[in-house]
Amino acid sequence: MSMKVLREGPVKITRSKIDAVWRQRRPKQRLVVSDADCRGLALVVHATSMTWRFDYKPRGIDQHSGKRFSSRSVTIGNPQTHSPDDARAEANKLKGMAKAGKDPAAHRQASILEKARKRGQTMQRILDEYSKALPTRNKLRGGQGVLAPRGAAYEIAHAKAAIDDMKANDRPSDEITALHIKKMLEYVSDRPATARHRYGALSRLFDWAQEEGMIASNPCMLVAKARRPRPVKARSVFHSPKQLAELWSAVETATGLNRVHRDLMQFLIAIPCRRSEAAKMCWENVDLANASWQQTGADTKNGDPHRLYLHPLALGILLRHFQEMGKPSSGLIFPAPRSGKAIETFSDMKQAVDEALTRKFEWRFHDHRRSFVTALGEAGVHEAVVDSILNHRQSATRGGVLGVYQQAQRWPEQVTAMKKWGEFLSDAIDNNPESITATNAD
Repeated sequence: MSMKVLREGPVKITRSKIDAVWRQRRPKQRLVVSDADCRGLALVVHATSMTWRFDYKPRGIDQHSGKRFSSRSVTIGNPQTHSPDDARAEANKLKGMAKAGKDPAAHRQASILEKARKRGQTMQRILDEYSKALPTRNKLRGGQGVLAPRGAAYEIAHAKAAIDDMKANDRPSDEITALHIKKMLEYVSDRPATARHRYGALSRLFDWAQEEGMIASNPCMLVAKARRPRPVKARSVFHSPKQLAELWSAVETATGLNRVHRDLMQFLIAIPCRRSEAAKMCWENVDLANASWQQTGADTKNGDPHRLYLHPLALGILLRHFQEMGKPSSGLIFPAPRSGKAIETFSDMKQAVDEALTRKFEWRFHDHRRSFVTALGEAGVHEAVVDSILNHRQSATRGGVLGVYQQAQRWPEQVTAMKKWGEFLSDAIDNNPESITATNAD
């Protein structure tokens, strides 16, 4: 059975008229009531709904047929969203557009498509797509190969933090302006290194979105150069073995730390690795019999597998920990006491040690690597050996053309250097009047 179409009017459509025609609705029937006060406006009554409709003819002549364009319609709303006066006001706006040579229906459709596009290109959605694409893209600084998983995660984390700071997760990407980015930079202005990381990660995200055709330009480039974060001056602080011995003792006496916290912090003094590498260190990667720790590419900053020799002071920490944990064959060596996951509370741990230090001095975990390099350099150890221990691919002794041809790890020299470092620390700890044995009950 086909749809039966009935027409009525023109009449002035009022609230009472709407109620009356609603009672006339029938299945398989469409009633079109034309409004007397606004030409082109009609109330269309279906079996289960009512809508306001505006009919018009676009201006101009169709060049192919030589005739005027066919009539077109635009739905305005319904009696619940638009009163008769509201519907007339909206219809008159559309009538004005048609008289000006615009096509209201085409304009409405373009607006719907644009809103849908914006909903599909919020910053959160672009970040999600970027998170999938980044691990398969070439390295950010033009190097060969793809980013290491850890590097990609680091980049995504900073981009996400920047978007969170702008409160722009649900904002369409093409609505982000230089003002949003400047506000983000102001939010982290007291942390220059963080500001630079977030600005850089966000800019690279926008570069990618521009390459993919998602945005027209990178808004980070609209921030004046004078307002962009500048490189943070490289930290040059290092400590003598005597100062490290004082830290070692403070770790033992600090309140609020578990044995696993103390072991991790002392291991970081003893071995010049990054704190995240030690926190994620697993038993399956350690050879206690041969005193070596084999890091996988997923665990290192540059993505290169790396081996470290464990001198007696560091090995002693692991052997005792190995016995206390029941000689495990796998799993984290320094699991967090409550969660069992990798320890992340380094700020709290540092604060506890700072309070326990008898002689106060500034230090950070990464300073231990610089202290290691400085002490061995003073002892005459070759820079190439030290760079190999630190796993520095872009150093003067391992980068450029030299790094391409020189692939030797110089393991015997690494072992000698690490033993020497262990002796420096052991002597300083033994001669430190505040040193105590690692027997504290936690």
